[in-house]
Amino acid sequence: MANAAALPPLPSVRAKELENRASALSKRHASKGCDGRKTDADDDKSEQKNNDQTKTDSKQSNELLSTNNSNRDHDVRDALEEQQYHDVRLKQIETLHQKEQKVFDQMPPLDPAVSCDAIHQYLSTTSQFLNSYLANANSTLDGTSQKLSVLEKQMSLLESKLASIPGLIPDDVEECNVETINNEETER
Repeated sequence: MANAAALPPLPSVRAKELENRASALSKRHASKGCDGRKTDADDDKSEQKNNDQTKTDSKQSNELLSTNNSNRDHDVRDALEEQQYHDVRLKQIETLHQKEQKVFDQMPPLDPAVSCDAIHQYLSTTSQFLNSYLANANSTLDGTSQKLSVLEKQMSLLESKLASIPGLIPDDVEECNVETINNEETER
């Protein structure tokens, strides 16, 4: 592909670039502090407030747990722990979403040509991988099939040689094997 240089960087590289830009912008905004947006210090204060609220919520729930009887205590504790975990997880996701929103709001959208090139490259590499995988699977299957046919021929030859030895196989089985061999040969 000639357009490989025009493709966007890998997601991990792009994420590092976004973090660097976001930190540079936040430093610039913190030094100016006059655009009305929250700074990192405000974010830290809000996170601290959320942590304090979570601690008070957990203290209240622990006090509630200590007043219940032992059977209900176990069920209520599990429910409250699950609810607390769920609440903490939701707050973490919300905080992460807000940070991502700040970073991506400051970034211009990708050029449509770059997006199309990236999608085209992804589709072509994926299809090449699938085609090579399918070719390898088919060649392996053909090799296995060929080995099985050789093995079947060798087994029929061995059976016919063993059947030619008198007294080795009882007469009933010998007649059955001869008929089976003859049927197999006529089918081929």
